[in-house]
Amino acid sequence: MGKLFKALEKANISDLKDWSSGDETNKSPLDEDGETKPPHFKEPNVISEAEQIKSPVDFRVVVYHKPESLPAEHFKVLRGSIMHGSRGKKVKSVLVTSALEDEGKTMVSCNLAVSIAQSIDPYVLLIDGDVRRPSVQKMLGLKKSQGLTDYLMSGKPLSDYLMKGILDKMTVLQAGSTVRNPAELMTSEKMQHLIEEARNRYADRLIVIDSPPVNLAAETLVLARQVDAVVLVVRYGISDKNAVDEAVNKLGKEKILGVVFNGFEITPRKYTYYKKRYYNTAY
Repeated sequence: MGKLFKALEKANISDLKDWSSGDETNKSPLDEDGETKPPHFKEPNVISEAEQIKSPVDFRVVVYHKPESLPAEHFKVLRGSIMHGSRGKKVKSVLVTSALEDEGKTMVSCNLAVSIAQSIDPYVLLIDGDVRRPSVQKMLGLKKSQGLTDYLMSGKPLSDYLMKGILDKMTVLQAGSTVRNPAELMTSEKMQHLIEEARNRYADRLIVIDSPPVNLAAETLVLARQVDAVVLVVRYGISDKNAVDEAVNKLGKEKILGVVFNGFEITPRKYTYYKKRYYNTAY
């Protein structure tokens, strides 16, 4: 584990509460800071509990349902690391992966994409690159449609397969139809051109790719070489230490922008105290 700890020291670390249990102990709304917002800035809507029940968007997309909560703040920190560059390098494309399955990478991908779409300037393109076990469409509550694999096998333009996400500045490319040769498609020259086109064509667009686990699919390493940075999701208390160490070695420490500890229990008490003190101070 020595190599892993060295990688974590070099990377930015975000601790994230696992919302699969529906725990709401981290609920901590923020007060207005009194600063003047740009005229085109729109505050994210806070979704009520009744609306959450009716919403097709998975409740684990906490940035959408509770944009002022503590977990949403962690995604804003991760968003800031991406938007403001990493180690002097501008980041326009990010791959989100994990060592093994069921560690929360799709949840992180969706929350990160929504958080970017909630910011003032950039747009976001979320690509479901896990064509073996696609989950983005279901987590965002979108109608299933053709997507990435269909584009890679056709001669049609990419725009034919893009669809509007759950926010105005969010575009989604679903995984598409099931195929027998996912590794070949995902490592094809056309896939490389897709990433290059999406990254270079739109100056104000960030790309987030939800990829298969790096230790389970051959295409993930190929995709990782084509993006600017990688976010590695580690599920606290669940992820196998040796598997995580292997994933870090495969990806390379220099490629990892940050590590998200999914399921790490933290108390919101200190956070709530300082936020309230900062925002409620009278002058």
